[in-house]
Amino acid sequence: MTDEKKKEFTRRLAQCNSSEMIVIQYEIFFSYLDDALAAFEAGGEPFKQAIRHADAVLKRLQDSLNFKYELAGQLYPLYNYSRRQLALAQATHKKKPISNARNVMMKLYDAFAQIAAADQSEPVMHNTQTVYAGYTYGKNSLNEEMFDGSASNRGFLV
Repeated sequence: MTDEKKKEFTRRLAQCNSSEMIVIQYEIFFSYLDDALAAFEAGGEPFKQAIRHADAVLKRLQDSLNFKYELAGQLYPLYNYSRRQLALAQATHKKKPISNARNVMMKLYDAFAQIAAADQSEPVMHNTQTVYAGYTYGKNSLNEEMFDGSASNRGFLV
């Protein structure tokens, strides 16, 4: 994953609510799968590392399930299946298990994206900078500026 992509995910995570956070984790998972497929022909460590990163995202999703709700009992086996498919892809060096995991997770992603679109709750992180995009343009890109009028209130107070 490129540094630019990491910065984008970090910026989005700093401003999202709990539903959007799940959607962003799915997008991070898909980004690592794309990295794995890009490194597939070369094989070796970049392929294995991308698979490990994708598996780590699935593990994080699995660990964050709350089994007080029935939905968690249905999501856990799907995440487990996807993790087994990634392990199979890494062991056999085949693309098919990766596409199997992507197909399962894409259906879940679509459902969570619809839920996140309807969720109007406040952001998970408070006291973060606001990002404004579009006020200034670079030669080949859009510049983003961060502004927080209460910058003196950020961080720990003694």
